[in-house]
Amino acid sequence: MSWDAVAADERIRWELEPLHRVGPLRFGMTAEGVEQALEGELVPDRWGRVQPHYGPVVSHGFNLPHDRPAWTAVTAYFSDGRLTGAAVDARRGPQVFLEGLPLVGRVPSELEADLTAYEATHDVYLQHNHLGDITSEELGLFSSTQRSHNVLLTRAMLVDSVWAQRIGDYTETYLPTAEWRDRMW
Repeated sequence: MSWDAVAADERIRWELEPLHRVGPLRFGMTAEGVEQALEGELVPDRWGRVQPHYGPVVSHGFNLPHDRPAWTAVTAYFSDGRLTGAAVDARRGPQVFLEGLPLVGRVPSELEADLTAYEATHDVYLQHNHLGDITSEELGLFSSTQRSHNVLLTRAMLVDSVWAQRIGDYTETYLPTAEWRDRMW
């Protein structure tokens, strides 16, 4: 397994419009629409794996085009055939900005300080779940961590308005268990 993270200045840059879109991905898109939107930036998992999750939820992985071995940069989650969430890998994924605030590949304490300052000036509420991860229903954000060598970096799960409901409550969340129980190393 590669513990190396893509350098900040080499990452793809995406903007977040909470509950509506992340980068070129609009919540509600089909799998085909997601593939088309990512064309030129990320490529579908070369094995074409579709991972089943509870009920009508499946996920598709997307990798950096020249990353060998190919580690997943973004995992797209679909419920009933429509994009409902996108998990952005801490090491390989695009840098996602919320009004200029970078969310991915950061030291968790620094992101928490920046999000706390953001919360003070915006109509959002931050929570911590049972594992200490930062969540926000208003932002559709679940920020967890991944290891890169000897540091932890932030990973962002960004979701639509339906999945944002109770995003911080692991007993009632819509998030697949892989996102809150199984740590993505």
